[in-house]
Amino acid sequence: MRRLASVTLVLAVIALPSSVRAQDTPDAVVAALEARTAHMTDVAMEIWRLAELGYLEEKSSALLQSELVDAGFSVDAGVAEIPTAFVASWGSGAPVIGVLAEFDALPGINQDAVPTRQPIEGKHAGHACGHHLFGTASTHAAIAAKQWLEATGSSGTIRLYGTPAEEGGSGKVYMARAGLFDDVDAVISWHAGDRNYAGPNTNLAVKSAKFRFHGVSAHAAAPWSTCSGSMSRRRRASTTSSPPVATLPTWCPTSPRSTTTSEIPSPRW
Repeated sequence: MRRLASVTLVLAVIALPSSVRAQDTPDAVVAALEARTAHMTDVAMEIWRLAELGYLEEKSSALLQSELVDAGFSVDAGVAEIPTAFVASWGSGAPVIGVLAEFDALPGINQDAVPTRQPIEGKHAGHACGHHLFGTASTHAAIAAKQWLEATGSSGTIRLYGTPAEEGGSGKVYMARAGLFDDVDAVISWHAGDRNYAGPNTNLAVKSAKFRFHGVSAHAAAPWSTCSGSMSRRRRASTTSSPPVATLPTWCPTSPRSTTTSEIPSPRW
């Protein structure tokens, strides 16, 4: 958790002018994050336990807001007419550096924090995408950046955006429409993953759509695995007298019934 917050903190510090950065290094702030590792873990695991769906993250949002208020931030809650959205600010003047924080869970996810399949009785949502880490690390990175600005007497504004309903709810879109990002010089985001790195990724647009797939399950990041997996199972089934265990999708390149790319119907949105 400390390492995740440190990455976001360093990015926030880099976004400040070189004349400000030259006054100090982020080492002392990273050390302060080290000292708060246990507390940040407790916050993240509480959000993981709550597992609140998009636009319903009342307790998760309130928890992060309380962390920021305790650290001296002013918090504007319920922005963009969204009850769980908020903006927390500290400092004055330019540059204005924004940090995004997500905290919504996914529906239909039920798994305990163990490496083997172990559902939790009565639980119907979960943090399969790591937003409990996302929100907590961003919040404490903003707090650490605030403390660094304060200690060095530097000018600048650090702003934490509590952005609900990332999982298909487009919370940030409504916040942007409300003008909440209009005066920001840079907005920094991150996501939990299997490695630490910084990349200047950009998006020109976002379009939401729903797709329904029929056949063998596969992860959205690797749908082609459905084809090879299904074919291998069919081959194994054909060596026995048992019927096929799966039906190949018509678009699979290995399927005898495969279609060309041009024949795949365009999604309607």
